[in-house]
Amino acid sequence: MSIFFKALFTALLILTLFVIDPLGIRVSAEKHYEDHILRLLSPFFSDTVSDEVTVILLDEAFLEQTNTFPVSYTNLARLLKVINQHSPDAVFFDILQHHEHSERLGRWLKALDRAKSPVFMASDPEYDTPARLSHSDSLRQKIAAVSSLAAVSWSGEKHYYPMQVESQDRSTPSVAHAMYETYCEKPSIICEHNDAPGNLSSSMIVQWSNTFDPRQNRYLYVGESCLHQPDSAIGSMFDTLWSLLTQGLRSEQELDDRLRKQCPPLLTLSATSLFAPGASKSPELKEALEGKMVLVGYHLGGGLDTVLSPVHGKLPGVFNHAMALENLILKGGEYWHVPENIGVYNLSIADIIEISIQITVLFTVIWYRYSHLESGQAHSNPISGIWPVLLIGGLILASVLLSHLSLDLGVANWYALPLILMLDLPIFLYFLLESLKKRLQTINQRALRSSRVRLRLAKRKVKQKHTIIFKEAK
Repeated sequence: MSIFFKALFTALLILTLFVIDPLGIRVSAEKHYEDHILRLLSPFFSDTVSDEVTVILLDEAFLEQTNTFPVSYTNLARLLKVINQHSPDAVFFDILQHHEHSERLGRWLKALDRAKSPVFMASDPEYDTPARLSHSDSLRQKIAAVSSLAAVSWSGEKHYYPMQVESQDRSTPSVAHAMYETYCEKPSIICEHNDAPGNLSSSMIVQWSNTFDPRQNRYLYVGESCLHQPDSAIGSMFDTLWSLLTQGLRSEQELDDRLRKQCPPLLTLSATSLFAPGASKSPELKEALEGKMVLVGYHLGGGLDTVLSPVHGKLPGVFNHAMALENLILKGGEYWHVPENIGVYNLSIADIIEISIQITVLFTVIWYRYSHLESGQAHSNPISGIWPVLLIGGLILASVLLSHLSLDLGVANWYALPLILMLDLPIFLYFLLESLKKRLQTINQRALRSSRVRLRLAKRKVKQKHTIIFKEAK
């Protein structure tokens, strides 16, 4: 019984440190290993890129062509006009416009007002106060009057993607949520009750795909890496796993080349293609924009508006909204939810699941160590360490299935459990290893005795042969 309490006390002490989270070590580790899991599972996100989302980049080539930064209101109006001529379902501009920065603002506002498709403009809910949005001279009020505002910035969400942003006693939909609502209004689309935008509230763990649109280089040449789709999902996952397990043996450049996908996760165009001669009647642009959810954003070297994709590395920030929208389109209400706090020490249901399994795992490890190894007790059963391994493996599998299939929590904090199991396998399998060691010793001893017997027989035969030869010689 003393061993039982000793193991329980040690396990609870370790779990107390887990809850306290000194120096934020647990939170940092969660983000790090969550990225690993998203990399490993990226081949299973979708077999192909959906044909519903298109990204247009205001890249350096476009800025050199137009010779203006920020993009002037005249060029924004022209850009929106060409996009509208190809009949998109909705358009979003990932551009925060707080102050008038060029001439012909009226032309831009008129273009927004006349757009046939819904147009969403980027909003910082903390900046867009009710007073500012109601002031007649405010640029924000003028933009809000001819378009819909969608939140692109928020706080208190870590790296996750919210559906709604609460600020100034107002709720502003995020870009993905607002555009998904428009997507569900399409006559050809039926969003089930659980997938309806009004029923989506939990923040999202954005999943990324390692596939790309096969038409990519027709619109924006990214390189030879966009010519061949990745291997099978299983093959891609194990290749990524091997790279992660052996990353200490590789240079940073080699590791980056193996892990980072060079192709954008969605069909991407340069804004220069919309300013090319005949762009308004281009069949290729029509194919890329007609009936699509179009997102427009900056892509500048050294730009601040970026997102770190666990699969692609640094990308323009507009891709964060585009991939969140892609998650909603492909998964509906079954996207990976961020578990909400239950009101106890900032813990969530995922933390409770993890803590329960961690206590079980740590108690089993510590109890087995105290009762079988440090106590010096012999154990007659050489496979006594198998059942703890099966127990822990079953608990890990159960936590994953419960989180993913029942709660839609996606990446629960179970990343550390397989690691614990791997590190403690020698402890659980100690007696099995000892048994194997003794058997090998027995086999070696038997082989040694057998060789000695054969050697004695050989010597005896040689001696007899010499005796016969000696007698015949006499």
